Amino acid sequence: MRVRAIEERGLPLVKELARLARRPDPPPVKLEGALDVLFGAFGASDERFAGLLLEGWLRARRDKRFRLAMAWLREQLRLSVEEILAEGIAAGAFRRDLDPVVFSAACLGAAEGCLLQSPSQGGTVSPDQLLKLLLRFALSEA
Repeated sequence: MRVRAIEERGLPLVKELARLARRPDPPPVKLEGALDVLFGAFGASDERFAGLLLEGWLRARRDKRFRLAMAWLREQLRLSVEEILAEGIAAGAFRRDLDPVVFSAACLGAAEGCLLQSPSQGGTVSPDQLLKLLLRFALSEA
């Protein structure tokens, strides 16, 4: 496996989240769209993409090129979600006490966790249930 394969498959995902973050839609609509893309990619992705990501993270432990590629992919995805959250907090659409850095990392981590459930034929909590929980939490009052 080459780093290039991860970059080629991950770049459209990065671009789609960045595009969603720049749209003029209300922040809750943008967040739902971004999480739908993330959970769709990680929770219902094709086996080849899931395999690329899982192997990329394993190889990142030993290989600097994979470590940098995986870190870049993860950070770009997280930054787009963070941008949406920060906009929504400023507009009063999301909880005031929500930390956009921490919550965006939690959203991405939950989506990434779906990669592990996918090979084992799902889990007790579906990607859709996780997505809905995260949205409810962001929208709820502190």
